[in-house]
Amino acid sequence: MRILKYCLAIAFVLAGCSADYDTFGESDYNKLVDVAFAEQDGSVSVYSGEHRIKVNLKEPEKGKSTWEFVTIDSVDMSHFASLHLVESALDEFPTDSAACDSLARAVSYSKKELEVGDRVRIPENKIVYLLVVSESGEPSIWKVEFVIPEVKKSSSSKTSSSSKSEGSSSAKSEGSCSSKASSSSSGKAESSSSAKSSDSNKDESSSSEGSTSVEVPVIKSLEIAGKTAVLDSTGEGENIAYHFHVDSLEFRTDLSNLEVTALELSEGASCDIEVGEAYDFSDNKKVVVKNGDVERTYTVKAGYQLPGSDFDSWKGDNMLPDSIWDNANTIVTTTTKYSSGGVVGIKMETTVVLTKVASGSTYTADFNPNGVGTLSMANASTWPDGNELINFGKKFAARPEYVEFTFAYEGKGDSCDLYVLLESRTGDENLDRGADDVNTLVASAWYRSETADNTGRENPDVVYVSEKDANGMRTVRLKFAYGKPLEGSPIEHSSVFATSLQSREKKAIDNSLVEGDGSNGVTHIRVVMASSAAGNFYEGTKGAQLIVDGMRLVY
Repeated sequence: MRILKYCLAIAFVLAGCSADYDTFGESDYNKLVDVAFAEQDGSVSVYSGEHRIKVNLKEPEKGKSTWEFVTIDSVDMSHFASLHLVESALDEFPTDSAACDSLARAVSYSKKELEVGDRVRIPENKIVYLLVVSESGEPSIWKVEFVIPEVKKSSSSKTSSSSKSEGSSSAKSEGSCSSKASSSSSGKAESSSSAKSSDSNKDESSSSEGSTSVEVPVIKSLEIAGKTAVLDSTGEGENIAYHFHVDSLEFRTDLSNLEVTALELSEGASCDIEVGEAYDFSDNKKVVVKNGDVERTYTVKAGYQLPGSDFDSWKGDNMLPDSIWDNANTIVTTTTKYSSGGVVGIKMETTVVLTKVASGSTYTADFNPNGVGTLSMANASTWPDGNELINFGKKFAARPEYVEFTFAYEGKGDSCDLYVLLESRTGDENLDRGADDVNTLVASAWYRSETADNTGRENPDVVYVSEKDANGMRTVRLKFAYGKPLEGSPIEHSSVFATSLQSREKKAIDNSLVEGDGSNGVTHIRVVMASSAAGNFYEGTKGAQLIVDGMRLVY
């Protein structure tokens, strides 16, 4: 089968080009378009955004109460990729596409490739998990749900089913709201983990006994301000929530006035947004799509990334743009550019200078803007909390749902910090903070651990931590807690909510916040990455090393 795949790929290249072929190395493509079984009734339903396939099977063979096996009839997937059976026992399957990617890297699977003609056993719960593995080893996991009809007591009453399976793969014509949609999209998909296809919004049909089924109306594709929106879903069954998000608009774009530049609906559907009109997409706008009496509600949200958050741009040992990022490379250099195995990022390492611990760190801040002398800075009695030397926070006005860090950590018994705080300020910079200025915490997301795999202390903000990639890096996804931080969050053991300054020096900077209910408008963002979580108190372990390849906000 492997030889056949290579021959097919060569044929595609000779004909012109193949979308799944990387002429400069091994292919990373692992897309599953369709899989069919000999025992199925009608077409399978493929929900690409959820990595889920639903298969309606025919009535079991005479004398049997159920199907024990199904036979693979055809597979449509990326060239060079291989299909495998997942061997790990799974209690839950995420509906978030990025979480699916993380799960795919964590499961074990049969090394034997599944091919047409192979039989697959159907377990008691009627769910099988498949893994599509690219030529380069990148996995993609899929949940296959089998629906087996009950065996009728009388064979004479047996009739063939006239209803087709949900989510037919036949193309649907555009809905009434898509008449002004552009024929091609200039924006790229915002998330590599969310495969975009015309089937990504398919769902079960709504029907009643003895009546013709009515298709649930869906948004098939959406573009905002020239950027393609990504569809995610959360929950299960009747509690599934659908969410479109655009993550990479220009920094500090006005999110309250964004134009819908393309929109495609399922056949016969209408909705309450139109192409060419502008809407407020700053915080989960509700969009209702209708087809007669049947409707579906989506939330739509947009946002942007921090400049330089891929951490690829440097000037010496300083991150660019330096108007956003800074570090504490003063007495000793503890933060440097990291470049290895194709990864370019930040290396932060804790060291000891004159018996004092110095943590490696990077943040959205200005370090020592008041010009405190080097010897004074190193005096822990003068500066009990080193954070009072830093002017934290940069202007920001978006409301992300998650933040992801791709990182590696070797703590040697120490703990790292990776966190983001969204703030609402009555003033601007804390450097010039007045006595009446109030800084309110809007949302927080915080990771603190001795390890990179989230073992040890509980981190309630963590959604998942991936397995190591080829470069030894993991990705942690944190969910923002709007309003009161989650119980057990590391923020409880920080100086964020301090009511007074620790230093008596006039140059001390007050970065403290008061707790809010999450409703305030966001004005600033505080991002902190440190190889020693207690480094601002001059505590840590020499040699503790944190490497961060990138940071990404998800809306």
